[in-house]
Amino acid sequence: MEGFIEKLQALAGSVGQNRIIQTISQGLMALMPALMIGSIGSLLQQIPFEGYQAFLASTGLMGVLKAMVNVTTNMLAVYAAFSMAFTFAKAEKKDGFTAGLIALVSFLLVTPMETVGEGYMAVTNLPLTWCGSTGLFTGMIVALVSAKLYCWFIDRNITIKLPDSVPPFVSKSFVGIIPGTAISALWAIVNLLMGLTPFGTLHAVIYGLIAAPLTNLGSSVWAAIIAQLLTGLCWFFGVHGMAVAMVTAPIWGAADAANVSAISAGLPATNIITSSWVQTVCNIGGAGCTLGLMIACLVFAKSQRYRSMGKLAIVPSLFGINEPVVYGFPMMLNPVMAIPFILLPPVLIAISYFLVTVGILPVGNGVGAPTNIPILQGMINMGWRGAVWNVVEIAISLVVYLPFLKALDKQECAVEQANETQADEALKSEAQAGKAPANDALANEVRASEASVA
Repeated sequence: MEGFIEKLQALAGSVGQNRIIQTISQGLMALMPALMIGSIGSLLQQIPFEGYQAFLASTGLMGVLKAMVNVTTNMLAVYAAFSMAFTFAKAEKKDGFTAGLIALVSFLLVTPMETVGEGYMAVTNLPLTWCGSTGLFTGMIVALVSAKLYCWFIDRNITIKLPDSVPPFVSKSFVGIIPGTAISALWAIVNLLMGLTPFGTLHAVIYGLIAAPLTNLGSSVWAAIIAQLLTGLCWFFGVHGMAVAMVTAPIWGAADAANVSAISAGLPATNIITSSWVQTVCNIGGAGCTLGLMIACLVFAKSQRYRSMGKLAIVPSLFGINEPVVYGFPMMLNPVMAIPFILLPPVLIAISYFLVTVGILPVGNGVGAPTNIPILQGMINMGWRGAVWNVVEIAISLVVYLPFLKALDKQECAVEQANETQADEALKSEAQAGKAPANDALANEVRASEASVA
């Protein structure tokens, strides 16, 4: 296992040197503050106590918490379009702000808006449908293409040049006019062309291409396994898993309804693969079943990076809020973590299905839990046996993720140690050169001042 993981690390190292991969990773990492704000808002909304929920509704705090989610998680693609273009341009030693602004404008150009009302009462709105995680992959494409084109214009001096007498901050603001106009015009044409297709928008084209292979899938265990594999792949590449759920939801939702009707009529439930059952057995902590990984970070990680990740993400993971892990760990575009992240949910689906067929686990009752809290969700959908199975799944998740975490953690510890050693050597060099460190110099000044006062 260690040799295999070392090979994955070597692959990860080569992949990590790629400018595109670096841009996506660094751009997403920069969004961590917004992701955590959204996670906290979502978490506070879901506390399942009637008195607490009534308090939120009566005081208007529920609207505040929803707004926290809407302007962060539900607008993730908007921020990513700016962040990734900014990161790419800065790496190319270009003006990151201008590149980010052009990418943001371009993303909004390909994002469908809706008009409500008529005549002078007409109001144009920007729905959040494609502004959040569902539009993230489109935002990535727009950002990278826009930033690359911006750098191309700058490298070839295709810009407005003002006389040297003009203040730099003024001339700098004119540099992006020609690239920005050309790039935004390009995306406007793309948006126009997409409107001529059955999909209607660039967002819909991307979703349609992902969803098309799933349209003929039914509610068999193989359908669930394939759907979970594709969901993991979607998340790995930065596409929201909803791209798959939108296809399976009608089939599995109907199976849930049939189970509820059967139980209400005094008959046994017969549909094993349902929406609530899949959610119960393979989303322990969110996509990739990462609750065990966060526990491992808290208990076994030695590096500051992964210990901090465990502290930040453990509570959101307990409620199935997984964006901090996917984009912050990150799991996205992480070759080392790809295997457990993508394969663990389908494996748990297969094991859970087998346990139901042999009678160890009951068929789900078709009722979904009000929150994504593990164990509670198992209890609601499958009774006490479901709750016990959730505990076992958390343990399985921890064991599966642990060797991969240790490999990354060892590498990160080496990096942190190297940074500390470099800092120590810098201090020693200053001391040998006769330069007192800043703190010692300050202390000497304080002592001299006290002496003069005395």
